Parts: sequence; structure tokens; C-alpha cells
Amino acid sequence: MAKVDLAQFHRAFFDESNEGLAAMEAALLALDAGSDDGELIHTIFRAAHSIKGGAATFGFADVAAFTHVAESLLEEVRSGRRAIDAATVELLLRSVDVVRVMLERSAAGVPAADAESEALRSALAAMVGGAVAATAGPAKAAAAGVAGWDIAFRPFDYLLKTGNEPLRMFRELAALGSFESVAGLDALPTLAAMDAESAYVSWQLTLHGDIPRTKVDAVFDWVDGDCELTVTERKNELPAAPPVAQPAPAAGTPDTPRAVREVASNPDAQSIRVGTEKIDLLINMVGELVITQSMLSQFADGVDASGLEQFRAGLAMLARNTRELQESVMGIRMLPISHVFNRFPRLVRDLSQKLDKKVSLDLRGETTELDKSVLEKIGDPLVHLVRNAIDHGLESTTRRREAGKNETGTLRLEAFHRGGSIVVEVADDGAGLNRAAIVGKAIERGLLTSGEGLSDDDVSELIFAPGFSTAAATTDLSGRGVGMDVVRRNVNDLGGSVAIRSVAGKGTTFTITLPLTLAIIDGLTASVAGETYIVPLVSIVESVQVQAESVKSVAGGGELFRFRDAWLPIVRISDAFGCAGARRGIGEGIVIVVEGEGARLGLFVDELIGQQQAVVKSLEANYRRVSGISGATILADGSVALIVDIAGLVRQQSRRKAA
Repeated sequence: MAKVDLAQFHRAFFDESNEGLAAMEAALLALDAGSDDGELIHTIFRAAHSIKGGAATFGFADVAAFTHVAESLLEEVRSGRRAIDAATVELLLRSVDVVRVMLERSAAGVPAADAESEALRSALAAMVGGAVAATAGPAKAAAAGVAGWDIAFRPFDYLLKTGNEPLRMFRELAALGSFESVAGLDALPTLAAMDAESAYVSWQLTLHGDIPRTKVDAVFDWVDGDCELTVTERKNELPAAPPVAQPAPAAGTPDTPRAVREVASNPDAQSIRVGTEKIDLLINMVGELVITQSMLSQFADGVDASGLEQFRAGLAMLARNTRELQESVMGIRMLPISHVFNRFPRLVRDLSQKLDKKVSLDLRGETTELDKSVLEKIGDPLVHLVRNAIDHGLESTTRRREAGKNETGTLRLEAFHRGGSIVVEVADDGAGLNRAAIVGKAIERGLLTSGEGLSDDDVSELIFAPGFSTAAATTDLSGRGVGMDVVRRNVNDLGGSVAIRSVAGKGTTFTITLPLTLAIIDGLTASVAGETYIVPLVSIVESVQVQAESVKSVAGGGELFRFRDAWLPIVRISDAFGCAGARRGIGEGIVIVVEGEGARLGLFVDELIGQQQAVVKSLEANYRRVSGISGATILADGSVALIVDIAGLVRQQSRRKAA
């Protein structure tokens, strides 16, 4: 029988294990909040059991041993022998964190266990007690006289067909201690009657040494139900033999599983779990496209007058099918934002306990979908905003009581669609931004000379200055303002924007606007000296016709124009990108008012062409990086149009102003 390469299933195991850990964490947080739903315990137990079984099958013995101890504790809770309490929940939440790290280390091909995991495993074993608690210290095991284990192992005839291999399990036993095996051949048939895919041999195994029962059980966990297994403790009056440490293979050595080496060498290898309904829809769309292609193929030799109407109908059908196929393919990359939101219940719980604050987390719109690439990059900015909201936005219990507020502060995370974008709001009902403190710090740093005439919006924008902070002391938590420039930059890099709204004594709301996907953008096409440029629609405020008398020249050759109650700088696309022959008179073209990184400016172009979707192509990968350009796209006539990087132009304008 051909040997099954289990390495091909490693990525699926890691993905499913991380999903199981997320389910465990959510259930534990619900229990910690006072829920008495018994199904939560079963959810936690099933997740731990699945991770343990998978880890044992794929040879991740450290992960299997750790989760087995956690499972033993959960079994006591599930059977009613132990009541769930705060200490147990806290220990299990720490276990979730440790297993998550152990899985990451296993995927990277390095030893999973470390001092932290072993210490926590001992703490779990001590809580469980009995035979499992023996792992907490060798003195206790020696006193009990445990010398090893006698193991009778008889696999059922179909065990090999399940992908399990006895020799792999024996190698794991040998890594635990001194090991002996005697094969039982009484059921071995003649060579002519032998089936290569059936198991006929049984074994009597002896494992010497002070080996915890949990490690022995972990080795055979995945064959539970597929064999006859008897494990008997060996006792004598002699001190137990010291356990043999399991050798730790180095990453990339021949003993390291191939899939793990691939993950270690290619950490960016990723996958997406796609629902069957999306695949079915995609298959249907391809079928419709094939039918349309067949319809149009009859016109390969030309179209006469009688077939013109049918040809036009075929082209219309092709356009419709292509659009639906595009939407179906893009839908495969769309994931619910709950993948990001799910991390915040634990974060809020831990921070509120650390800061001795009462916080209620309100999650809304978790099913809102956005592109996987956007989803992966929005997590860190949201974490920063949530930490700031709890640390500096929400008041202490005493101050909230003095202000006549509910002692429990509310932190709301909400995602929803607005036009062609995704909006994510992080709002708290805390004290709001401290205008006086922000203005004072800005004056101290030389950003302002005084705060007179500044609107609340202008003051709020100051917290996005690099390194700006009003925190009186540095802590291990981010202060409101610390790193806010990084938050805005990360969001801008995604083609999005960040806005802030704060009311003294009522709270603060950060609004992040993001594109649905980074692969396709909605843009406004504009012509400059015969060249076509695309301005992302999400950055456009308004397009206006400006008269010459509304423009002022400033030192250094810059231009300003009046837009409502403010003077905005004009950036001529022809000057920014060296387009000869563009229109120079301000009244001869159009000014597109755009916003990026909290600032506005006007882009002067010759004329507007229209609105269209653009498939983004990397300019850097195909040519080189160009300042002020975020990418390119191919137009219907085959020509190339450049996509303007609004945030980049704003930064260029700021540097010119500073110079």
C-alpha cells in the first residue's frame, strides 16, 4: 500500500485548530460573563478534543500532550465533578493563548513546547489532580512507584486504511522513554491470502520510566475506536527511572515534516475556506459563459443584416455574464468582518480587568463582508483604537459615577456598507477628547502658536500628528494619540480614510472608510495632456469649475483656491507627473477636490471623462515605484491609465509646505 503523506493535510489542521481555539475562547468568555449554558462546556471540550486528536495524528506530540491535560480538566467540568469558576476560566483562557503559540511554532517547524507551556501544563495537571497531577513533579511520581506502562495494542484490520501507521506511534513512544515491543503474529495469514491494506499484527509494548499517562494516551488518541488498547501501570518499590527528553528536531532537517518546512520557508502561504454555495454560483456562471461563447461562435465568419440583432443580444449577454462572473470571483475573496471582531471580546475583558474598569462591548454588523487582503490589514489599526478607547477614552468607575453615567462604559464596534465602501466605527461613551490638553501639547511641540479660532474638528486632527500624545505617563498601553499617525497611514495604504468625531463628556467615534476590495476600485477618469488618470472615488469630495479670480498665488509658486470656507492648495497633475501640453488657464480645466490623511487639496485636470471600475495592476511589479501613483489599469482601448495616490500627493504637498 502506498504510504499516505500526512503533510499535505497540515495546513487544514492548523486552520481548523485555530478556528477551534476561537470557538473555545468565545465560549469561555461567555462562561466568564455568567452564562450557565451547558452547551458551552461541550463546545470547549469538543474543540480541545479535536485539536488533541489532530496533533497526535500529525506528530505534534507537544501540542497533543498539552491539550490532553486541558481536556482532562474539561472532562471533570463536563461530568459535574468540578464547578466552573473564575480561576478555571482564567487558566483555560491562558491555555488557549499557549496552544495558539504552540501551533504557530509547529507550523514554523520549531519545537512547540517551551518553559511557559510546560509551566501552564503543570498548573493544569495540578488542578486536575489524580494521575494527571503526577506531571506536576517527579517526587510525587517516584513515591507512587510508577516504573512505566504495559500496553497491549491490537489494531482492527481496517486501521491502515484510515491513514494511521503503528510505527509512527511507536516512534513517539520511544521518544518518551526506554521502549520495548513484541509483535504478535498469531493472526497473520498465508502470503496468498494476505491483503496489503489490512492490519494483522498485534503488539505487546513496554514503556519504562516516569512517563505521565497523559503522554501515553496522546500517542493513541487518534486510533480510539479503531483498535483494542489496554494500558496498565507498572509499579515497584524502586525509584522511577528519569524520563527521556524528547529530541527537538531543528527546522528544515530531514526529520521535519515536509509541509512544516514549506510553511517555515514560505510564511505567506495562505488559503481561503470557501462555502460550497459560492463555488456552485461560480460554476453556474462559467456554464452561462460557455453558452454565450457558443452563441457568438456562429458569427466567426461575419455578420449579415439578418443576424445583427442576434449578435447584439449575444454581446449584451456576454457583458452580463462577464460582470456576474467578476462578482462571483470577487465574492470568493470576501470574508465576514467577524474574523477580526472575534478577537476583541478577549482583548476588552483582559484590558478592563487590568485597568479595573467595567466595559460592555457592543459588536454590530459582524456579517459585513470585505476582501481578505483588506481584512488582514485592518486588524492592527482596530486593536490600537480599541486599546486607546478603554485606556483613555472610558473613565474609571468612580469618575463615571460622579458624572452621572452608568458605571459600565460602552465600547461599540460596528461595520456596515455605505455606497461602494465599508465603514467601520469604533465608538465609546467616555469623556471625549480633552481640547485644552491637546491644544496645550500642540503649542508645547510647536505645532501651534495658539488655539484661538480652531474648530473642534481642527483640534481633533492634531492627534494624528506623528508621535502626538497627551498622556502624562508612559504605560504599556497605547495612550490616545500615541501611534494615531500610524493608524491613519495604515488605513490610507488600504485606500481608505479615518475621521474622528468627539463630544466632551459624551464620547469619541472613529470612523474608518475602506474599499470593498483592493483588486478593483471605482474611479473618476480624467484627461491631462492626452493622458488618462484615474482618481479613486472614495477620496473625492467634489469636482468644481474654478474661476481665475478665486485663485491666489503664494510664495514658492504655489496656488490656493477658495473652497467654501477654506483655502485649499492646487496640485496640477501636469506638473506632478511631467505632462507637456496640458491646459494652463485655471478656468480651462476642472479642479477635483480630494481628501487624504486628514487634508484636502484640489487636483487640476484638463477635463473629466467619466466614472468606471478599474482593475488595479501593480506598477512597481511591472515597471518601478512612482511617487504619487498607486498603480495602473488597462482601459477598454488597450491603453494604460495611471491611478493617482491621493495620500502620496498630500504627503508631497505637506513636505513642500514644510520646506
